[in-house]
Amino acid sequence: MDLTIVIPSYNRKALLRHTLNSIKRSPVAGVPIVVVDNASTDGTAEFLESYCSQNPDVKIVHEPQRNAAAARNRGLSLVNTSWVYFFDSDDEFEDIPHEWDTDAQMVAFPTRQMVDNKVNRRAFYDMPDPAIHILNGMLSTQSMIFRTSWLREIGGWNPACLVWDDWELGTRALMAKPRIDWITCKAYHTIKVHPDSLTGPNFRSRYKPQLDTIRQVLDDIHNTDTPDAARCRKALMLRTYILSGKLLHEGERKGSALCRTFIDDSFGARPDGWILGRILEQYTAMGGRGAWRLAIWKMKRKSV
Repeated sequence: MDLTIVIPSYNRKALLRHTLNSIKRSPVAGVPIVVVDNASTDGTAEFLESYCSQNPDVKIVHEPQRNAAAARNRGLSLVNTSWVYFFDSDDEFEDIPHEWDTDAQMVAFPTRQMVDNKVNRRAFYDMPDPAIHILNGMLSTQSMIFRTSWLREIGGWNPACLVWDDWELGTRALMAKPRIDWITCKAYHTIKVHPDSLTGPNFRSRYKPQLDTIRQVLDDIHNTDTPDAARCRKALMLRTYILSGKLLHEGERKGSALCRTFIDDSFGARPDGWILGRILEQYTAMGGRGAWRLAIWKMKRKSV
């Protein structure tokens, strides 16, 4: 398999051995692995030096800029294979598809998510519609395999995104209209959500970088010549209303107010679809779940 696995790692000494060993036990054992130490302070680098000396298929590199996207780009710069897959340092590797369309630029497949020891398959829409991905985020880090040259062509990962960088990359990738092989026969990986995950345990603790990433996606939409631009803007507005509702539910009124200010500044005081947005916001604020499903239903009907 002409594939390299890239793993960014920051202070994961206690978890990395388990993660790396899970890859070596998997059906893709033997593929090159690049682990990017992202300025760890807990002995991760020392552990990796020792591990790599005993496992020649694993290489360690260092990225001093403490940023997951920057670390992934550092790993990407060293990939010599036709395909690249990014994996997280706190999860257990299971498998990836073994065959796909060799003319594709991107391979996409579903994953599972573990929250409080409960495992569920994440909602996955096998359609190249960036507006749907903006609302659902079906393209997570572990659900995308990229042709290396094409990922470099679209700019790789965006270091300006401190969180949700895979969501931003998935949106930007879909807007570039790649040839995608959608493989939906099974979920290949379980993403473990825990308090120390990059996404954080709640929304109120990271709403500022989340809003920064939303702003970056809005810039992506403006800077991309795509016929989906208007729909993507509406989807992004609705996602921001939903984030505002989540913050209200968590008692973070200041963060909600920042979301509303961003909506007013970016889309206007009463943009097309704002009534639905307010409904989704209030529904979410009251503890309602799955507001994005209603938003996607409306987007599919093209009646937002």
